[in-house]
Amino acid sequence: MKYFDISTIKVCIERLEKVSANWLLPSFVFAANDIGIENFVDMSKKLGTDQFLDRYFSGARIGIPPTSKGNNLLRPRLKGIAWDRGNFAGDYMIRQDTKMWGNLFSSRGYREMRLQGLIEGEKAVTKLTGSFQQQFEIEIPPDFLFEDLLVWLFAFEGVPDQVSSWSELMEVLLQEHLNLDSFKPPYRNRFKISQPELPWPQLLDERPSNETYLQELSPKLYAYLTAPKVSDERESESKSKIGSDDPLYSSMLSLIDNGSALAFLLAGPPGTGKTRYARLIAEEISNMDPARNIFLQFHPAISYDDFIEGFRPKYTEEDGKVKYELSKRVFLNFAENARKDPKNKYVMVIDELNRGDVARIFGEVLTYIESTYRNIEFTLPYSGERISIPDNLILIATANPYDRSVIDLDDALLRRFWVYEMDPDKAILQNHLETEGVDENVCKRTIQLFTILNEVFPYGYGHSSFLGVRDLNDLSAIWMGKIRPALKRTLLHDKNSYISVEGEVESLLKIRADEPDFIGGEDA
Repeated sequence: MKYFDISTIKVCIERLEKVSANWLLPSFVFAANDIGIENFVDMSKKLGTDQFLDRYFSGARIGIPPTSKGNNLLRPRLKGIAWDRGNFAGDYMIRQDTKMWGNLFSSRGYREMRLQGLIEGEKAVTKLTGSFQQQFEIEIPPDFLFEDLLVWLFAFEGVPDQVSSWSELMEVLLQEHLNLDSFKPPYRNRFKISQPELPWPQLLDERPSNETYLQELSPKLYAYLTAPKVSDERESESKSKIGSDDPLYSSMLSLIDNGSALAFLLAGPPGTGKTRYARLIAEEISNMDPARNIFLQFHPAISYDDFIEGFRPKYTEEDGKVKYELSKRVFLNFAENARKDPKNKYVMVIDELNRGDVARIFGEVLTYIESTYRNIEFTLPYSGERISIPDNLILIATANPYDRSVIDLDDALLRRFWVYEMDPDKAILQNHLETEGVDENVCKRTIQLFTILNEVFPYGYGHSSFLGVRDLNDLSAIWMGKIRPALKRTLLHDKNSYISVEGEVESLLKIRADEPDFIGGEDA
């Protein structure tokens, strides 16, 4: 194998700066999968999208390890990729802590092509329309050189020894990489070898080292990767712990300490952080001791026999028969452990409390979870045993009181708990996105979408659904995979309102020329 020298790679990348990533990369995916205007093609049965692009746009090509999230996107400078600002401004290769978003379902770029009538189909099955070629040739300028893309595609793996011209390298790409004889007609005016052919560069006999590629093409990324790092474990631990100044936690702790309440309910619509809060508070109160905190989730199949006490089959080896024995179940066992260790607090988290029939699951125990009835003995109806619930056992439950498909939270149930209402919170979302360094434009659009949804959904739409947003691809994926199906259900009998909101959101997610491209975000 022979190799392009670094100066050749740099010159080609400099010319690619003017070419839209939003168009070059998806069009290359279409061309590689032999997508034309005649027939629908299932790309998942050909070269595919994400995995295909990973071959050419992964940091693994030069030995860069993936990030803690498993991402390893590495691309040359392209129009729409933020290579001229941020921590790595000026580097020829940009590494980003995001996935490739090359597939038809996730990518907002492909979706916009579909909305513009340039492609047809959904997910992996697609074809071009007659309008595609004209727009493709507008977006990819006439002075684009396919040779520049070829250099990137072969930059680090090398060129076969027998190749001595650009047309021969094109043949290698088509026949050996893509298993094609030629690209289909809609691409040929841009994905072609220049005529007359450009001079073939002098190639290297030996491949530069990965370190050399990084130092020469991405010096700032190289400095970042080789700098001492704060332990991921310590950083993760600090992010996952709840602070003593957290208002909900400090309020709950105060109520526990003065004996006002020992059972708490975090109530609110989905996505408001109820489950996360409950876990974090439980871990903090129990000092991260797994023996002193337990996490359960109620569902319709849970009963008193599963939760308090009940009969269980037991095989006896003596006579080979099955006998039924009365035994304590999860709640009484946990309560007994707490009773034996009065100096420490024990915490039971019950997620989705009202998805089970709470009165039937708790039975007579429901009365004795109140703080005023702790340590007071009562009789269990099955065993006849007299027990009490210790005051060092804390209950934290979560529930969506607006879910009409589950058991209502009646007054008798609610008065056993100290209730904290968890509402969608724009301030929490905005602060989180800004703290994570999300691009200002992405932040604004995320908040705008959050606001739209909280005007449409009767009980609001939770902020936690958006906490993972880092770029517009993430926001688009959340819209497609989470929000849109829920919106259809909510506005099932109001089609006009659904169409109006859908149009507003699609407009909000539309790509603009000054933003990061369809398969990436800001520098990572």
